Formats: sequence, C-alpha cells, structure tokens
Amino acid sequence: MPIMLTRLLTIAGFDPSAGAGLLADIKAFEHCKVYGQAVCTALTIQNETHFEKPNWISWAHIKSQLQILSKVSDFNYVKIGLVESPKTLEQIFKWLRKKYPNAFIIWDPVIKASSGFEFHKKNAARWRKLFAYANLITPNLPEAKFLGISNGSPKTAVLLKGGHSHDENKCEDLLFLPNSPAPVKFSSKRIKKERHGSGCTLSALIIANLLKYNDLEKAIRKAKKSMKSFFKNGSLKCCSA
Repeated sequence: MPIMLTRLLTIAGFDPSAGAGLLADIKAFEHCKVYGQAVCTALTIQNETHFEKPNWISWAHIKSQLQILSKVSDFNYVKIGLVESPKTLEQIFKWLRKKYPNAFIIWDPVIKASSGFEFHKKNAARWRKLFAYANLITPNLPEAKFLGISNGSPKTAVLLKGGHSHDENKCEDLLFLPNSPAPVKFSSKRIKKERHGSGCTLSALIIANLLKYNDLEKAIRKAKKSMKSFFKNGSLKCCSA
C-alpha cells in the first residue's frame, strides 16, 4: 500500500516560456517550500510576449493524469487555471469533488492571455453555473466583467483583482466572502510593470500559503507580498514567503 502524501495540485496549461501556467505554478509552490504536482490541460505555443495557439488536452487524458497521481498523492489543495471549455471544467470539478470532497479548490479563470489572445469569447452563463464547485475564484477585472461578477458569488469566495483598474498609484484587490456584508480590501502600491503570468503566480501563491497557514486572508496577504518581487524582478527568488 503506497503512502498517501498531502500535496498541492495545479491543473493548468503548459507555457514553454515558463512565465505562466503549470510551470509558473510549480515555481510558486517551490518558493513557498511546499511540494506540488501538475496535470496538463493544454500545450501552448507561445513565448513571453507572443501567443500563437493552445493545443488542448482531451478530458480523457486529463482524467488519466489525475487518476495516476491520485494513487500516491492526496490532494486537499488544488488550483485550476486554463481549460478548454465549461464542459471540461465541469468534468474536472466533478472528478475532484468525488475524489476529494473537502479539498480547497481555487479556480483562476483564464479568459485572455497577457499578449491579447482570447481563449473564450462566449458561454459566460455556463461558466457561472460552475462557480459553486470552487472555494475561491480569482478573476481580474476584465475576467470578472466577462463572467458577470460584480460583488462576489452567493456560495463561493471571490478575489477580485484590481490590477487592471485606472488608479495609477495603488492596486486594490477585494475579497468577497459568501454572506459577508463588505469585502476585505488588500491595497498595495502599484508597480508600473507588466509581467506575463502574474495571475497564475498569484493564485498559486495563495493556495500554497493556504496549505501552510490555513487562513485565507493571511494566505492572500503573504501571496501579495511575494508578488512585489515578481513584478520588480520577474522572479520570486529574492522574496521571502
């Protein structure tokens, strides 16, 4: 009987430039000194500045990856990134909830690449029906607009990232908790640099810190602190978690 180890799992696309997707997630996990494993949903053709196309991995192959990893790992913390469609996301969610009913799942909706490539242009209502499967959703402002999120979700926490706001001096993220009268605010000085894969890295840092501290607000604050180095240096190496 193999020993079941509690590990982090990222389910995301493969970015060969390592700036986004599952490679970026694994680097964020390592930064937080936690061990992560990955399931690939797409093989993308891109570099740091240009995105050509995704080559989607079928649900059958995604499921096979999940099944083989679950034989030796117990995933109580999961992050989901780029997926092909609402149908694929639903299949992933249902598999996870059956296998790990108490897992904390973050869904970071990837609607558009930093370079401008649009993965999804419709089906917002179908995406919204899946919110309840996740514990936390982490859209930026354009993603929130696409998904029809303005002030949270009834059953799921939402971290509305303010990086795309027009405030030139600060960036304010808002955490909407179910049944909470007001959001929790996370304000930071705006660093006027754009970094490929920032959304992927932030959500990965949050789930890693959540495993370590079991406190969502603390996990977000720790993650945002680490992101300062990411934006300044393009790396998490010089930043303490």
